[in-house]
Amino acid sequence: MGSIDWNNNTIITRLFNIFQGTVVNKGQKTVKPEDKKSPANTRMRLKIFPNLLKSRVAAEHFPGCIQVIFGCLFGHSLNQKIKLLAMQFVHHLTLYASDSKFNPIASVMLSGMVTVVGASAVDSRLRILAYGAVGKIAKRLPELMTKDMALLQTFFDAFSQETADTKLALLECLGMMSESFKDLKGPNVTLMEALIMQNIEKEEPQARMMAVQYANVVFPGNHIPSRYVLLLACGDVKEDIHAEAVKHLRSLPKEEDSSRLGAVEERTLMPAFPELVKYLMEKGNQRVKTKNKYVIGNNTLPFNPGTYGEMLMYMRMCLAYNAGVTPDLESIVTMQQQAPVIAKYVQTLLKDSSGEEGPIQMYIKMIRQLVTAIGGAPVMYCLLEVVAIAPDKLASKFAQQLDWLKGFMFSAKEEMRMSAGQLFAIAVTSVVKKSKLNKIIEDLTQMLKDKNLEKQHGALLTLGYIIGRKFFLSRQTLGDLTVEDMETDAMEPADRAIVEATKRIGTCLDNSQQLIVTGTCVALGEIGRCGGVPLQDGNPRADQASAGVTKYSIVQKLLKKLNSTQEHNKIREKAAICLGHLCVGEAHFPHRRMVIEGLLDCAQPKQFDLHFTVGDALVCAAMGPCSPAARHVWTTTEEDFRARVKDHADDVSWLLDLLLQKYVTSNNPHIRQASCIWLVSVVKGCSSHTDVQGKLHEIQSAFMGLLSESDELTQDIASKGLGLVYDNCSKEQKDKLVASLVDTLMTGKRSKHEVTSETKVFEEGSLGTTPDGKNLSTYKELCSIATDLNQPDLIYKFMHLANHNALWNSRKGAAFGFSTIAAQAGEQLAPYLPKIVPRLYRYQFDPNPKIQQAMTSIWHAVVSDNKKTVDTYLKQIVQDLIKTLTSNQWRVRESSCLAVNDLLRGRQLDDVIEELPILWEICLKVRDDIKESVRIAADLACKTLSRVSVKVCDVNNGAVGERAIRGVMPCLLKNGLGSQVEEVRGISLDTIVKISRNAGALLKPHIPLIVTALLESLSGLEPQMLNYLSLRIGSNQAAQDKLDTARIAASKMSPMMETVNQCVQYVDASILPELIPRLTELIRSGVGLGTKAGCANFIMSITRQCPQDVTQYAGKLLSALLNGLSDKSTSIRRSYGMAIGHVVKIAKDSSVDKLIRKLKVWYMEKEDATARLACGVTLRAINETSPDVLKRHTALALPLVFLAMHEKKKEGSSEGDNNTTVWEEVWLDATPGTEGGIRLYLKELVDIMQTALESQSWHMKAQGAAAMSTVASKLGETLGPPHLGQVLKALLVGLGGRTWPGKEALLKSVAKVCVSCKSAITDPLNQTEDQPSIDQITNAIMKECRKENLAYKIEAVKAMGEILDCYEIDRFQEFSDILYPVLKKETKNTDDDDDRGSEFTRLNSRFKETAFDSLGLAWPAVKETQEEHRAEMWLLLSNSISTSTWKEQVAVLKSMNKFLDKLVMLQDGALLQTQSANVTTMVDQVIPPLCDCLGNIKYSTIRTEALEVTHKLIHKLTGASQLSLIQTEHQIKLGQVLDNMSNDNIPELKDKAKELRKLLPSQR
Repeated sequence: MGSIDWNNNTIITRLFNIFQGTVVNKGQKTVKPEDKKSPANTRMRLKIFPNLLKSRVAAEHFPGCIQVIFGCLFGHSLNQKIKLLAMQFVHHLTLYASDSKFNPIASVMLSGMVTVVGASAVDSRLRILAYGAVGKIAKRLPELMTKDMALLQTFFDAFSQETADTKLALLECLGMMSESFKDLKGPNVTLMEALIMQNIEKEEPQARMMAVQYANVVFPGNHIPSRYVLLLACGDVKEDIHAEAVKHLRSLPKEEDSSRLGAVEERTLMPAFPELVKYLMEKGNQRVKTKNKYVIGNNTLPFNPGTYGEMLMYMRMCLAYNAGVTPDLESIVTMQQQAPVIAKYVQTLLKDSSGEEGPIQMYIKMIRQLVTAIGGAPVMYCLLEVVAIAPDKLASKFAQQLDWLKGFMFSAKEEMRMSAGQLFAIAVTSVVKKSKLNKIIEDLTQMLKDKNLEKQHGALLTLGYIIGRKFFLSRQTLGDLTVEDMETDAMEPADRAIVEATKRIGTCLDNSQQLIVTGTCVALGEIGRCGGVPLQDGNPRADQASAGVTKYSIVQKLLKKLNSTQEHNKIREKAAICLGHLCVGEAHFPHRRMVIEGLLDCAQPKQFDLHFTVGDALVCAAMGPCSPAARHVWTTTEEDFRARVKDHADDVSWLLDLLLQKYVTSNNPHIRQASCIWLVSVVKGCSSHTDVQGKLHEIQSAFMGLLSESDELTQDIASKGLGLVYDNCSKEQKDKLVASLVDTLMTGKRSKHEVTSETKVFEEGSLGTTPDGKNLSTYKELCSIATDLNQPDLIYKFMHLANHNALWNSRKGAAFGFSTIAAQAGEQLAPYLPKIVPRLYRYQFDPNPKIQQAMTSIWHAVVSDNKKTVDTYLKQIVQDLIKTLTSNQWRVRESSCLAVNDLLRGRQLDDVIEELPILWEICLKVRDDIKESVRIAADLACKTLSRVSVKVCDVNNGAVGERAIRGVMPCLLKNGLGSQVEEVRGISLDTIVKISRNAGALLKPHIPLIVTALLESLSGLEPQMLNYLSLRIGSNQAAQDKLDTARIAASKMSPMMETVNQCVQYVDASILPELIPRLTELIRSGVGLGTKAGCANFIMSITRQCPQDVTQYAGKLLSALLNGLSDKSTSIRRSYGMAIGHVVKIAKDSSVDKLIRKLKVWYMEKEDATARLACGVTLRAINETSPDVLKRHTALALPLVFLAMHEKKKEGSSEGDNNTTVWEEVWLDATPGTEGGIRLYLKELVDIMQTALESQSWHMKAQGAAAMSTVASKLGETLGPPHLGQVLKALLVGLGGRTWPGKEALLKSVAKVCVSCKSAITDPLNQTEDQPSIDQITNAIMKECRKENLAYKIEAVKAMGEILDCYEIDRFQEFSDILYPVLKKETKNTDDDDDRGSEFTRLNSRFKETAFDSLGLAWPAVKETQEEHRAEMWLLLSNSISTSTWKEQVAVLKSMNKFLDKLVMLQDGALLQTQSANVTTMVDQVIPPLCDCLGNIKYSTIRTEALEVTHKLIHKLTGASQLSLIQTEHQIKLGQVLDNMSNDNIPELKDKAKELRKLLPSQR
């Protein structure tokens, strides 16, 4: 089923037809009843539905899809599973149906889904799917839902009825529906408001969550009722609902999502503050009268504390938003920074509304209500903020509430104490008379002795705020603030209470409690900021104990705490701020420079926050009254203050000189880091100061030097400083700054630093530690470890490494600088882009994440359009990468590889085609890098290069593709496939294969290179495991052949061979002159099974592809292939043979003739079995592929084939099929039959057999003899002169001489020829000198019978017996003289069937068998000879029966048969009568052993032969009527044995025994 296209319209239409049966829609023709098809049954539908769900086309099949859905949901006799599938089909439609199909049926589907949801009996799983379908329909077609508020109400109400699982589906459904109700108008708006208001306080959390979502999604940000709903949700007990509501309220909507109820007006993303306050006040008044009110102690709140607190903070957000700033509630500090902007809006509101009903008044009322009930520092701050902005109008409200405020001044929370203290100070200084104020100050001063820390702290803060505000108000009575005003004593003599209070505050600096000390710093800082500290100046030379608390003592104590590492950071920061503020309120603060120097001396490692605080304090101290800290923090912005304040004598220039000349150039890196932060603070805080403007060049140089620091924070801060400098400098300075940054970025040069023993060369921990735990970071420590190791040169290596780190730190620092100014320096950077873009591009991929991040930030700052920039500078980037890919730094090599990987993806590379080969060559080298991470990066680069090369080398790219393949292919073949690295060869080969598939005819010029390289790689890329396996099974030829066959088959299916086969189609006459020499050389020198087989297959392919073109090269190919036939692998020989078979088809006859002669010489002269087999395989291949060629050379080839057929097969040989050897296959295919073939090529056969017999090889002699035997047996009597004589003469010549292994074949051949050609040999007409006579033959064989080699002697005796029997020659006397001595020798009679004796015993037994057989054959029919040897022969045979093995017994019995057949006296009755005594003797001698043989139960062969002897003896005596010559006792014995044999299990023996028994007289 996986192959079926389920988006085929025809298939889907058929499925619908099967599913529905015949459906007649409106407007269609009526169908006859007999033609109608019934709908599919339920089981069939269950099979069809899953396939419909796979098809997008099914969603377009209208009206079938809607009919199927409603039929399955509301039809009859439907099970639940079919309904679930139908519901899934609804989801399928909503996802994949086109608008043209979906929109018309959406309302119908929606009504169906609502029906399913409304059915109470419906399964919950079906309801879940139905809710999901409604949501998806609403999301896709929102206009369907806009008017259906009733459905929405129903779904909200369903939360109280559904199960838990269904509620989740309903929640998702309503969530998807929410977007449908964005554009509500008219009554629907009111209905929606009522709906979410109703559900926000329901018990079901899902209903409340949906009310929150709808309030946020449906209504714009300035819609107050929906914001009220969200505010109510902020107090929800469920954390997720609370968090969701807070998130919606705190995040401002985007401009395009603003007001949806009308036209978008300016700043309508949040409600108007007056309207919001009024609405919430009204709702609060209503709720406080209902059960929803919240009672806490004696206080009653309209809302729970969570809701009420968020309401107030949201009102603060709206207040800020309406004032023109973006609300920020992150902290009280950030909120206070927005106060001056809010002040103007608050003043406007207060001016427009008076009395208690104004928005600010109601806002204050609600704040006081919540603060009174539960407190809360942020809420108290909101109250402080509005009162501090307009104390003249609002402070009076707290004249009678001072005790109420005191309760918060001593709160347990520090922020509450601070806000309450400030509010108390504003109230008392605004409305309380001086006498009462002094009393309050005295009371608070007394509280400083209280044991309660919170009270002490609250009193300290409040005193500071009161005294500071009093001083500030006194200064304001003089009018607008000017420097001249500051220099006069604008304040009346300080009251004793204030002075005493200030002194008491000063003494608190010695307190041991952190809380008290920080409070003291805040209080003194506030007093100093608002006016001079009312204390004596103090003198360093005076006795501090007697002088009491003075300005000098306070400064001294603060500096001590600032520089003490024992103090908490919070105390140190507060002390720094206090020191800065002390210099602000007093124009001529006497200890200003002492403060500045003390602040500058606090540089300590890893105190970043402190340094930033000190930087702000330095600005305050240096600028004095001109510092922004001197402004009214609630009503005056820094910009307004700077515009109003006039120049005044200050220490900014002195401070800059200190920083630039002493601290920035310090050898201590911690001081340089601190000075960088301070310098940025000074430049930022005093940017418009004339001294800063005059020293911009020195400041820029300082920041440039700091960019090369090793720590990132310093670099980042320095870059920010450069940005500030860039904003304030001239065009010429900007050009110089950019040029300097570019140079640092490109070269990594850094400013020189003096090296001392304590100079930190490495960061702590970067080199580890010494064995005793000491650091290795400073120059002194490095020298020490080098000395300890007795390797002084080690220090140079350390310094080289440090210089390397410094180089990259400089570049990283320049990156920070660039990222700051690049966005503004477009014009200045333009000339440098060709230089920096390539370098920046590579730096983005630096292995160090910090360097990478810094460089990426520059890249984004410099480059606006990434793709356009890279395309513009592509060539420069590539050229830069080519240089850096072989850098001596591993990080550069790795980043370059990663850059190549990123650069080449998805780009047009027409301009860099020429660089591709160089990139390939270098990337392949780097792929074998010494560092693993570089190798991994290079692998990514190579893979990307591969994909790009495949794409650009496509035949469809025309000239570009041709250029690309001309450069890439030779590089891959030379540097890729020729590499010793496995991974390099792999990626190169994969690329070559893929290019070959796409390149088409573009491959043609490169085919010689590609083909030879790929053929060579067939073996190189073969798994080494196969070579190992081949080596292990080398001794098992059968297994080796199977493995080789499998390896060759695998190589044919490899990508390399597929590519080679693709190249074949482009081979023609223009390619061959270069291809053939490479190919023949590879055939001769190639190693590996795959390469050799691949060459053979390729040759076969090109001979088929362009036979005429290859013809002229056939000789070279044959010569090369012929050399390969001697390969040890049978499979390779077979492959080369097949290739030769294809080549001879197109070769000249002379070449073929030369080939066959070469094969013949090989076969006749080489003793190597593999070479001979290769010859056979080759001829078989020629016969199979080019039989017509072989026919033209049969006279030359077939004699060799015939001779080779008779090669003795080795045991276990794997050659041949069905016991037919390779040679036999060729002979049978090329001849009309064995006999016919012999007749056709008899002369050639005889010639080659003679050659074989004359060979020096014994094996070849035997093979020739075997061939002669076949010729003789097949031709028989027809073999005559001159060939018979030639054959016999050659055989007899071969018999002469010593005995050698295999010589037995000559004896067999002689016997075979003599037996088969008896008439031709005995014919007197043939008796010539060229043909040996039978006597010559028998004499020669008789001579061989006398040889000592027993195995050979056996064959000679056997051959002699056959010839003597065939020609009836009487040579018995001579023959018996040879055999009798051996046969008469006594041996132990044994029937041991296991032949466990020695080899000699076995051979001796075989010889006896042959001798007995041959004696019977050689027994002459000559009466005289019989008379002479009859008795001796018969006695030998009779006695031998009992003393021989069973095999010998069989031979003896056969010899007896021959003896009886030829015995003359049994054939002549008269002679028998005269020789009756001799016959009786013979019978007496043979009957006992014969009876024993007849009774042999073990061997049926013995019984058979013995019965045959008995049969002949009885029949001959019976025929001559001389049966009486058998004595009675012998007859009785024979009768008994024959009676027993009548029951033999062999039918033939049984019948013959019964017949013989009848011839014997019956026994009584």
